[in-house]
Amino acid sequence: MSYMIAASLDQALKTLYEKRETARVIAGGTDLYLKKPLPDLVDISSVPEILGIYRDEGMLSVGAGVTHSKAAESAVIQSEAEALAEACRRVGSPQVRNMGTLGGNVVNAAPAADAAVALVALGAKALLVNHAGSRREVAVEDLYAGYNCSHVDGSSEILLRFLMEPCGQGKGSAFMRFAPREALSLPLVNSAATVRLRDNVIDEVRVVIAPVNPAPTRLTETEKLVLGSKPGEDTWRKVEYTAASEVEVRGSLLRCSEEYRYHLVGVLARRALKKAVERACNNQMGGEGG
Repeated sequence: MSYMIAASLDQALKTLYEKRETARVIAGGTDLYLKKPLPDLVDISSVPEILGIYRDEGMLSVGAGVTHSKAAESAVIQSEAEALAEACRRVGSPQVRNMGTLGGNVVNAAPAADAAVALVALGAKALLVNHAGSRREVAVEDLYAGYNCSHVDGSSEILLRFLMEPCGQGKGSAFMRFAPREALSLPLVNSAATVRLRDNVIDEVRVVIAPVNPAPTRLTETEKLVLGSKPGEDTWRKVEYTAASEVEVRGSLLRCSEEYRYHLVGVLARRALKKAVERACNNQMGGEGG
């Protein structure tokens, strides 16, 4: 087994492609080491292009190599992508959050990965580069090829960054999660929402739930229900019913019943959407939105 620490993006891509039959990228490694890794690992954790959190031409740019701890602590993310900060605070344990990366959370393609659920709700796109230097942008939800299976070609390309519109004036986001315990536990259900208000009317909305499919799943019927409406208790009751009715879930003797999971889908979708609206109201009035 070989372990190469890449000094640059070009070196990482070159090595990855030359050893494409046996090599894979590693950054945090918290998921990779749970599987049987390939013989050659290319460590990209120090490559500048996958690090950093900044604004770029009106978009919020977050490096795929940013750890969950760094994302949760970032003042920029807390202000402009609060759902992501909340999701990253709930991942694993302090040790896992200090090592695990946003890119790994997505490429590992677990259906209920917390950071991935928030990124989908925020409308994030992934920026990837291959060994030939070609770049492509893909919506995060479109990177999922199946359960724990990604469309990212691990033999020839690297996920560099996530790009998303910041939650500015009149916009807010939120993340909710329910699990048997606070740490080191997979969620029974998690949800995230992003909302834009105009004149106290929901003008844009994304509501995401997991795990109900291989990828974090947008609740399109719930979005249609609230789009163009004024927030209120009647709306939240309808959201809870509609969210639960537009998904299919499975029960488990080890985790929870099917009925309970349907209940959680409705409750968490409602709570995430309501919190996102509250933050959008604060931003609409010129507050901090937190």
